[in-house]
Amino acid sequence: MVDFFVGSSISTINAKGELTLPDHFCVAIQSRAIRDDLFVGLHADHPCMIVCDRDSVAVHHHDPQDTLLGGWEREAREALLRRRLGFVAPAQMDGKGRIRIAPWMRSRRGIRQRALLIGMGRHFEVWNLDLVLEQGPSDLIVLAALHLDTSITKEDRHEPAMPRLGARRRTARPGKPGLSVQPVPALPTRPDPLRPAVDRPGKRPIKRIVAGR
Repeated sequence: MVDFFVGSSISTINAKGELTLPDHFCVAIQSRAIRDDLFVGLHADHPCMIVCDRDSVAVHHHDPQDTLLGGWEREAREALLRRRLGFVAPAQMDGKGRIRIAPWMRSRRGIRQRALLIGMGRHFEVWNLDLVLEQGPSDLIVLAALHLDTSITKEDRHEPAMPRLGARRRTARPGKPGLSVQPVPALPTRPDPLRPAVDRPGKRPIKRIVAGR
């Protein structure tokens, strides 16, 4: 079972369209030696994407159920093959366990930042998490809610990676709060011009000049 995609996980997609895979999906890819031989396509029947290898693509082309298409018209068979094989793009897993999804494919399924990954054996599905929570299917709503509840519980048990910023403390200053008041030095006294001048003994009397005379 190591080489099969089993289980589920909530993952993230960055601005470059790189989807981070869970560890057990990375192990399955490495055990099957398909790291450089992946394909991302649009699911033919459901509003999600699928990630598989070259062998799975060949299986889709020669599906045993195609025997039921004997009574179908040729156009119906071609339409089915277009849905299975036409909306597919090659992908590779990098050294950090990520695969890049083409912008047109992400836009087609509306996947932006959060995705729900579902293991399906030889391939896995990539769902728009927000769309699943709003519209279903109902079993995936339950699965996504369980993953979200688990992640919330983990956050409650651990401290956040970055502490919350509190109010900035001000440097303690003596006196009243607010702007500091610096003492103003006393100015030297100046002679009052209205005081009568006093003649000092031994000196000539001071002549007073009165304006207007």
